[in-house]
Amino acid sequence: MSLGVLEIRKVVVKVTGKIFDNENGVDVLASLSSLISSKADEGYRFAVVVGGGRRARDYIELGRKLGLSEGQLDAVGIEVSRVNAILLAFTLGPRAYLPIPRSIDEFLRAWTSSKVVVLGGLQPGQSTNAVAAIIAEMINADLILNATDVDGIYDSNPKKNPQAKLLKEVHIKELEEMLSDKELAGYYELFDRVGLNIVKRSKIPLVFLSVYNTENIRRAINGEEFVGTRIVY
Repeated sequence: MSLGVLEIRKVVVKVTGKIFDNENGVDVLASLSSLISSKADEGYRFAVVVGGGRRARDYIELGRKLGLSEGQLDAVGIEVSRVNAILLAFTLGPRAYLPIPRSIDEFLRAWTSSKVVVLGGLQPGQSTNAVAAIIAEMINADLILNATDVDGIYDSNPKKNPQAKLLKEVHIKELEEMLSDKELAGYYELFDRVGLNIVKRSKIPLVFLSVYNTENIRRAINGEEFVGTRIVY
């Protein structure tokens, strides 16, 4: 699959927090950091949104047992995602903007620095997928790369069904139908409705692919053939 001849210069990368959950994450983070650094040196602009992963869910479940509200639980998860974001930013070294933005206003100021801007969640009620969509719309991004722990969107859960088929293209209406109505803190899985509504109105090129295949991510950024799922409008 190719994104065509579009010359991509502004890229938003949504990185699953799951890479912070296992020992393979070290190699993945190092490889991803190297890729972003090399493409930034070529003139590409990057905003990277990092999820909270299992640690965020563990804290959220603890808070839920303690009787915290969904808004408070979201706030807990946001702080964990920001720790992950700081770790990735430090890995990028001087190419990354610090401190980590904690609001849209802070993000926009950081974006004017021309550095790679890494951030986690911003406010309760929205996933880091929604954050990626929001900032992509704000900066008129050329592409959103949703780097997950699978190769893209399947016709069924590939972790439960070994016969699940990878879908090369999914219409935005089909994606809307796939979204779960369960949007409690810590359970924004594939995407969330806030993010979907933003990409739906802006028609920002959006692809889902694996975070574990850095060379595949490079091909997607370059507009070359890649393994993954492209959202069509």
